[in-house]
Amino acid sequence: MNKEKNIALRAILLSIALSSLLTGCANPYSKFYQNHAGQMSPARQQRLLPPSPTPQIIAVPGQKHDEEVRKLEETGYVILGEATFSGDGVATKQQLIEHAKQVGADIVIHSSDLSHTEQGSIPITTYQPGQTYTTLHSGTIYGQGYASYSGTSTTTTPGTLVTDHVPYQRRHYRYLATFWRRTRPPILGATLTSLPDSTRAALQRNTGAYVALVVIDSPAFKANILKGDVIVQFASKPVDSFQEVFDLLPTLAGEKVTAQVIRGTQTLNVDIQLNQ
Repeated sequence: MNKEKNIALRAILLSIALSSLLTGCANPYSKFYQNHAGQMSPARQQRLLPPSPTPQIIAVPGQKHDEEVRKLEETGYVILGEATFSGDGVATKQQLIEHAKQVGADIVIHSSDLSHTEQGSIPITTYQPGQTYTTLHSGTIYGQGYASYSGTSTTTTPGTLVTDHVPYQRRHYRYLATFWRRTRPPILGATLTSLPDSTRAALQRNTGAYVALVVIDSPAFKANILKGDVIVQFASKPVDSFQEVFDLLPTLAGEKVTAQVIRGTQTLNVDIQLNQ
């Protein structure tokens, strides 16, 4: 019975030791956070809407993370930052929510995929008390007469230290969390980049603004600008780079402009009613 109690006690001690390791850690989402908001232009920062008091957590497998990112970008959200790290279950949902509130995120896309399982044992030493023996003594003493006697004596053996190796199993996860905020309606509603190498080779040109993404219900969306289009003129001005379009937008907000785009082998003129 004592052996069973000791085994149970060692298991409890192991559980306490592991729990102390977990609860003693700082918030990993804060520790490994990479802030992207500082890289936004002042104009884009001004378009950020006030954050929601209750962030929404979208949990997805790691291979689906980029798909959810695209959905948020297409609905007018911008990324504030991200956190990536590995750990053995140290990250909690409450820590994720706390950091989301701290950075002002409306939505968090979160992935935690099992990386590997670690197995081993932890030595735990406990004191095993010695055993106590009681001996009954009785008899008769003869001399000039006789007398009877009886009594007990107690003997205790020394205690010992017992070390057992308690097995444990710890799962390690890869964590990825991206933090997003809703913005006011964009002036144009398209993510523009430099031309990819494949597009440059196909069109035999370096200049223009490549449409990498179109925000749903934005002016670009309603004007039927498509992902993969190349804008070569905007408001009657030739476009050498995507930055030129971004620089023009604040001066044209609320106006109706014409963009010349290359789509496949066609060159099209598209009228766009820009937002304020």
